Amino acid sequence: MNEIIKFIPNMDPDNLCAEHNFFIRETKFLPTSKPSPMQPLHRHPFYEFIFVTKGAGTMMIDFKDNVIQKGALYLMSPSQIHLPLVSGEFSCYLLRFDLSIFEETAFFENLSIFNFDSILVDEPQYTILTTILNSLHEEFYTEKLLKQSSLANLLKLLLINVQRLLPNIVNEPIQTSHFSSLNQLMENNNHKITTPSEYAKKLRIPIKVLNHVVKEYTGLPCGDYIRSKTIIEAKRLLSYTNMNAGEICAQLGFVDTAYFSRFFKRETGLTPLAYRKTTA
Repeated sequence: MNEIIKFIPNMDPDNLCAEHNFFIRETKFLPTSKPSPMQPLHRHPFYEFIFVTKGAGTMMIDFKDNVIQKGALYLMSPSQIHLPLVSGEFSCYLLRFDLSIFEETAFFENLSIFNFDSILVDEPQYTILTTILNSLHEEFYTEKLLKQSSLANLLKLLLINVQRLLPNIVNEPIQTSHFSSLNQLMENNNHKITTPSEYAKKLRIPIKVLNHVVKEYTGLPCGDYIRSKTIIEAKRLLSYTNMNAGEICAQLGFVDTAYFSRFFKRETGLTPLAYRKTTA
């Protein structure tokens, strides 16, 4: 089977004993072969933000390939699997944080940026983001009065500017809150197969409202979006664990392995066993 996914719990890759709720550095990488991975396939328990200033290649995020180019911004939520493969000189800002950096996190509910894997940033926004990142970098590597408060405020400013890059429909606060809450519920539910009506009930909103919100954000009916997340989780378990079909079936909430196999084949064109063999 292919390489089991590496879990990287530490924000600072050069200091595994340090405990941070925020980390930033400018990273440069020159591959010795083409294409070359900067790190093994991995995931984190925190949010990660990669802003490319130079480079080419592919960033794989949860089985989807994204083009690496100047201005590409990759937004990884906790536990998302990703692998950068670069094919030339590469440089970026690497930023990591968890929500404990903020005294209050209510504003985070109005952000939907981490529901998108990548955004391409053009001028003048490219310069705006670079300026804020430079300020964060300078603040992080100096010891000044109220450093933690300054980092939190600069990070908020950065996240707000990224949010403003999204389409207007995505920036409507109520819709953003509903969509973010749905994704959080799915994450907490380990992406088990669940009907839209069950999530609407938990969110205390009409199913019609939930369907409208998901359609506006993703272009998919709510049921299709939920199933797509279950499929991603199934692929993770098939590709990066040694769990058998029965264990995966139980973890994802299917009544039996036959139903899980039919569901997986309908969505991907392969049976779970056939898919696992393609990743071996």
